[in-house]
Amino acid sequence: MNKKFKECLLEVYHSEQTGEMIFEYLLKYAQNKEERYIYGSMLQFETEAKAVMRPLLRKLDLPLGEEIVSRERGIEIGLSLKEVPFKELMKDVEKSIENHYLPLYEELESLADEEEAEECSVSKFMGDHERALLLTAQNFILDKNDSIKPITSMLRFPL
Repeated sequence: MNKKFKECLLEVYHSEQTGEMIFEYLLKYAQNKEERYIYGSMLQFETEAKAVMRPLLRKLDLPLGEEIVSRERGIEIGLSLKEVPFKELMKDVEKSIENHYLPLYEELESLADEEEAEECSVSKFMGDHERALLLTAQNFILDKNDSIKPITSMLRFPL
């Protein structure tokens, strides 16, 4: 087993925990029904991604629990964004994904052992997950119709 893959997988898992807390806090401060739906869907998206990762984490004997530091970071970020206008917030989400998260998720894809089907499947899903979140933010910035569709089309349990 590739040690670097395991480390990256765990970092991605912790990133999902951070994202979950960010969207949970944004949901608390949503200004209207539409924002509640958007942030709620984004929260659901992060939660479902964690669930997708857990069987592989268990197989690799990695921790399944929540990391306090990741959650606290998410709370801090969520609280710092609570008064940011929606479109500006989507620009922040876009930059954050482009500059930090997407490269990490794509690294995970590149580290997956091609002979390990579960590694490849989870890694591809997580890359697709992050690209969908990025596309959703970009859609909102451009005021596209059904901007949230990249996320909602991937949800197993849409709101």
